[in-house]
Amino acid sequence: MAHSDRTDADRREHVAIHCEATSFDPESARPLTFAAIRIRGPRILTGSALLLHPGSDTGMAEAGDLLHAFIGGRPLVGYYLDFSIAMAERLTGCPLPEERTEVSSLYYDRKIRSLSKQAVDLRLDSLVRDLDLPVTPDGAFGIALTAAMAWLRLTQDGR
Repeated sequence: MAHSDRTDADRREHVAIHCEATSFDPESARPLTFAAIRIRGPRILTGSALLLHPGSDTGMAEAGDLLHAFIGGRPLVGYYLDFSIAMAERLTGCPLPEERTEVSSLYYDRKIRSLSKQAVDLRLDSLVRDLDLPVTPDGAFGIALTAAMAWLRLTQDGR
């Protein structure tokens, strides 16, 4: 979808996504669960989140259509986002929005400014603990929710 095709809602919202799959190889993996959660301003809209189990609760084509419609032209947010995007693009059969934010990269940038030649621990549980997020990153939904919370914390409150 071209940037100019984005609706007003798309411009105000982001979507945190995460995919769990049978392996970490996006070429051969089969998606097991997709979670997508919209973020509007400082609010994470968990009540309207999308949780899909392609191939079990929906067919693969239907799951792809639902995911594509849910994301629309909204910018994407995620933790190690490249894998989830590759799986989502394979499922939907079309490219996802180009505007993307990798929360581990935001976190790294923040930490590297305050550390002097120390390694930055990018594990999700370390990020959750350091940012004091009230969430357990378990399953696709939990990881998407964690990514949404981390993105808000890293972009909106200056921590």
